[in-house]
Amino acid sequence: MKYTFILIIITFLAVYYYCQTRHLLKIIKTVKEAETSKQAFVATVVHDLKTPTNAQINSLNLLKNEALGKLNSEQQEIVNLTQESCKYMSNLIGTIMETYKNDYGNIKLKKSEFDAIQLIKTLCEETKILSQNKGQTLSFYPQPTTINIYADKLQIERVIQNLIANAITYGFCNSTIEIFAVLNNSGFEFYVKNQSKPIPAMELSTVFDKYKRTKYACANKISTGLGLYLSKQIIESHKGKIYAKSTNDGTCTFGFIIPTKSISTKKSVSANT
Repeated sequence: MKYTFILIIITFLAVYYYCQTRHLLKIIKTVKEAETSKQAFVATVVHDLKTPTNAQINSLNLLKNEALGKLNSEQQEIVNLTQESCKYMSNLIGTIMETYKNDYGNIKLKKSEFDAIQLIKTLCEETKILSQNKGQTLSFYPQPTTINIYADKLQIERVIQNLIANAITYGFCNSTIEIFAVLNNSGFEFYVKNQSKPIPAMELSTVFDKYKRTKYACANKISTGLGLYLSKQIIESHKGKIYAKSTNDGTCTFGFIIPTKSISTKKSVSANT
């Protein structure tokens, strides 16, 4: 009688846990299906946004190059401003898509050798119009002036572009934004300094979290909270580290370090862009 009772209890528990496991597996399957549907939806929307945006940029290139007729200085300025807005939208679309790719493990690094200093100079030129609109000055200090690294150029470009754009967006008007690129014992380090409102320590600890924005970013409607999150994923995929610092005087520093060996370097003094 005693053993029969124990057998009944064991059978009951086995059936109970079997049912719970089946239920849990069904939940997991439902969640996976929902995530797959969400990913497909985001991919479709991003594609539908990307196509007309690229068409706008190409059309503006024709106007800018005066393929359809000569433009006066005011018209050129309007075309330039409109083109920068379209490029910003294109970069934003790319950030959203890359974020979802990374979350689903679809990002595959395509590493190659390239000159990081030349890449930064190009990005400084591309973002100069944004800083000029706020009366800011971009100063770039490479040391040395040539640093060839082995990394995914497109992904590193996304990170650098995002950090420079953030410094411009949240930096004070009529201030100087300092950009540094150095080669040290830890590898290749890039960082940007600007003058802005100090970021509280508690916010600094979560600034790279997904959808996280500081209280100053919340006032900026163009911020999605994805740029820094994606930047962190990219740097960590390169076995590197991304960081943020803020002092009481309003000096904010955002940067990263990735381990790499210098393939070709040349010494020189600091240079301004």
